Amino acid sequence: MLRNLPENETAMTPQNPDFETMVRASFARQSLMETMGGRIERVEPGLVEISYVRDEKLLQQHGFMHAGVATSLVDSACGYAALTLAPAGWNTLTAEFKINFLRPASGSAFRAVGRVMKAGKLVSVTEGEVWQDGEKLIAKMQATNVLQPE
Repeated sequence: MLRNLPENETAMTPQNPDFETMVRASFARQSLMETMGGRIERVEPGLVEISYVRDEKLLQQHGFMHAGVATSLVDSACGYAALTLAPAGWNTLTAEFKINFLRPASGSAFRAVGRVMKAGKLVSVTEGEVWQDGEKLIAKMQATNVLQPE
């Protein structure tokens, strides 16, 4: 699972008391997640989890979940984790990410977890993981997310 915050680091505090509603409404407008079948499962300050069930139409040539699917899931989880800490009326865009694939995605159920490592006024650094079948880590991401007014 993602690392725990150091004891001396304070908990993430959302600037918008309706952060969960804001995140879920934004996610509902994201046609890619709808097309893929991604579902938002958990929204907490600085953390978002998205689930996905294997779709035979979104595999690569060897029968594994396509890397683009895993990347899209964890990119969304990281971006929405950053959005949980944004002021009302703001949104977030990914400026940069790095992803490492640790094993082929051969499972049937996946979850992407995004967590804010450092939240700034305009730029947040996030980390994410993709897990298959609840136990195997298949990918790690580090991303930079930029906040901007809508």
